[in-house]
Amino acid sequence: MRTRPIRARAPGRNLFERAAEEPASAGLDPAPAPIGHNGAPPEPPARLPYGASCARCQHWAAPSERDIRDYEAFQRGVTKRRVKEPSGFCHSIRHSPHGPTAAGGCVGRSFCFNFEEDTRPKPEQDRRGFVTIYEGGRIVWQGTEGDEPAEYRQAELDL
Repeated sequence: MRTRPIRARAPGRNLFERAAEEPASAGLDPAPAPIGHNGAPPEPPARLPYGASCARCQHWAAPSERDIRDYEAFQRGVTKRRVKEPSGFCHSIRHSPHGPTAAGGCVGRSFCFNFEEDTRPKPEQDRRGFVTIYEGGRIVWQGTEGDEPAEYRQAELDL
């Protein structure tokens, strides 16, 4: 393998070598600003608000309840079948602060720079259970907890 002979350069010819009397920036020109740049200082990096996740964003559409239930059952160890973390859909994902928006699937714990707090009203969830009242082996009443007849309420019975 042939190599070229190394030629000695005069001091100051190499931009990375400097003489002792030269200032640190001698010989180096500052990089020119890109076309269209006004020379202003760079913007500080964009900060996401605390708790900015896709699950709390108005652009995000949540996955189906069945997918969520299946994944929670897998996490608790109820089922042995592996279940992927359910992903919703967002039509306006932004991966960098000033980048373009895109559409795609994302899980609820991911985040993007296009976060907008969800202002849609949350649906009311009825947390009352279903009650069946038996007397003598026969069903006397069935319905939602709290709607049972007064004679069967536990608060009024002496137990």
